[in-house]
Amino acid sequence: MITFQFKDYRNHERPVLYTLRTVEFIKKLVQHIPPHYFNVIRHYGLLASRVKASYKQIADSLLPPAGEVEPASDWRTRQTAFHGKDPLICTICKKVMVLVSVHLPNPLSFVKARLQAAYP
Repeated sequence: MITFQFKDYRNHERPVLYTLRTVEFIKKLVQHIPPHYFNVIRHYGLLASRVKASYKQIADSLLPPAGEVEPASDWRTRQTAFHGKDPLICTICKKVMVLVSVHLPNPLSFVKARLQAAYP
């Protein structure tokens, strides 16, 4: 059982203690989670349209400027640094190979669906 307190706006904002089973509490709580990419903050707080510019000026004056960002290295350079050898150099003839395509394995959800279909 979970007991929580909330303002009852129907009863002049008086605090009310409410007790629910855990599953019921989670059901009621999940209803308040917005969908992905849903903009919740709009009229209030730091991101309100009417005060956003003034808060940005304050934040810019208090915070130091952002440093320079190094450009990301390419795949070949990262793999060479990680493994200690160039992945595009052939181990037999020592010539540079050309990367034609990359095979990405099946996502786990796809494999799980195929297993469930094969073994109902």
